[in-house]
Amino acid sequence: MGKDKSAEPLDVEVDELALSLVGWQVDEVQARLVTKTYGKNDYRQEVVVSGTVRFLPEDRSDKFTSSDYAPPPLLVFSRKGSNTPPTYERALFETEKKARKRPLRFSETSRRWECSEPLSPADLHLRLTAFDISEVDSNFELPTREGAEVEVNVIDDTTRAGVRARVSNVSAQIVPESYSKTLRVHMEGVFEFGTAQQLLDDYVADDDWRDETPTLEGECPFEVGVPEIEVEVLDGEGFLIATSGFQTYAHIRVQKGGKLPGRPPRWVAQDNLDVEDMSGKPTRVVVRIVDADE
Repeated sequence: MGKDKSAEPLDVEVDELALSLVGWQVDEVQARLVTKTYGKNDYRQEVVVSGTVRFLPEDRSDKFTSSDYAPPPLLVFSRKGSNTPPTYERALFETEKKARKRPLRFSETSRRWECSEPLSPADLHLRLTAFDISEVDSNFELPTREGAEVEVNVIDDTTRAGVRARVSNVSAQIVPESYSKTLRVHMEGVFEFGTAQQLLDDYVADDDWRDETPTLEGECPFEVGVPEIEVEVLDGEGFLIATSGFQTYAHIRVQKGGKLPGRPPRWVAQDNLDVEDMSGKPTRVVVRIVDADE
């Protein structure tokens, strides 16, 4: 046991708009920075978060997947003054059927970290938010102070005009772990969509059996899958040393009369690849956007 333990309040930024767009209302959320002192220059710290949220499906503006699960509220943990991307944790993950019945309580504790000088709440930033689509291979842990930047190129290999991926934030860094190094690839953006006619053109692009020209009136309702994202890791000689991917299973649905969703879906993806498993040193990452495999 530690000689001394303290718990300090830690502010939580609540992204009310992002949460409400996918149907979540936050009743309350609190966080603490817990510090245990084991001796001079020997500390253990962790962040503990608890809260209550409600899922209000009638407030959800648009739905972009056929999943029975509600888009999870995400805890986003970052370190002020650091150039490394945040880490993520699902506050909860429930079916829409269960989530709509009653307020849901959650409690999450970060991984504990060791330090010779304790951090204060002013050094940390914690946010509660949500995305329409989230694919984060992450742990609720303190991000490292600095990471080694790796060059990132985004290449759009899509051939269809109806739905395009716009990447608003992308980075790749080699970050030290306890006993290894990790290549952390972080991406955020939206899937922008065109007109109902452009979506129809994509929808029928692979159909060569039709005898008549398809029309919106005849095809609605229908849906078009959003692009997929592939990650390639290259060494200094251009050799492919690792691959990963991000398949959303999301779609843009065109309702009767050609009615489109009221907004583009927001997405976030984060992948963590073990550098020790690679046959070379990562020097470049290619984020490749490709057509949905439908």
